[in-house]
Amino acid sequence: MIRWRHAVVFVAIVLAACAGTPQLAEVKEVTVCAASECGPASQRYSAGEMLRGLYELIKQNEGMEYVICSSTPAGRNCDSEGVGYFVMGGPIPGRGSQSRGRYTNVQRDAASHVVTATASNQLLFIGTPLACADTKHTLTVRSADEIVGADENYYCNWAGVGNMTASFNYVVDYVDLDRGRLGGWWQHGVAGTGGGKGAGYAIFQFKQRMQKGENWLKAQAP
Repeated sequence: MIRWRHAVVFVAIVLAACAGTPQLAEVKEVTVCAASECGPASQRYSAGEMLRGLYELIKQNEGMEYVICSSTPAGRNCDSEGVGYFVMGGPIPGRGSQSRGRYTNVQRDAASHVVTATASNQLLFIGTPLACADTKHTLTVRSADEIVGADENYYCNWAGVGNMTASFNYVVDYVDLDRGRLGGWWQHGVAGTGGGKGAGYAIFQFKQRMQKGENWLKAQAP
């Protein structure tokens, strides 16, 4: 079993390395909506302020379930729950997807420009949930217009027989604190007993949103 898991991890690392960061070159600017105003992030806020706002969004939703929706950069609405792609699960072909998740242990490191958290992801294969280990999630704000998120590769099991390692990363092009939303280009993959990868555009919908009169991007007065 130990040798098998090591092999799965190796395959997943190769898969993730080949995939790279999704659509990074296509994200020319990030749109941010806060306090009932929307516009280009770099014209309104610094990288530090964007980091603060994203930290507050995730921290305010710590321990709560969020939903990942298939969407388009033009509409930025929740068109359907879950993002999915074709997976060959051994001899069984089907659709693999991620639809929901939860963040805990949310931390901000201003010096390193990152928000870190423990991620619990809900994955499905042909409608059946996978049992997945928690993993570390890192959201990095390199500039106001370059924000990337990634999970460390993590182990999943399907129906007691399917051993896989999953990878997930995304590039943010839309931050809406008023509606509790992030939007961006995602890339997901699994390797092992089941193999497949996919990419697209998604909305991350959180339950808690910024209340009227607040602005999580700005430092609060003491």
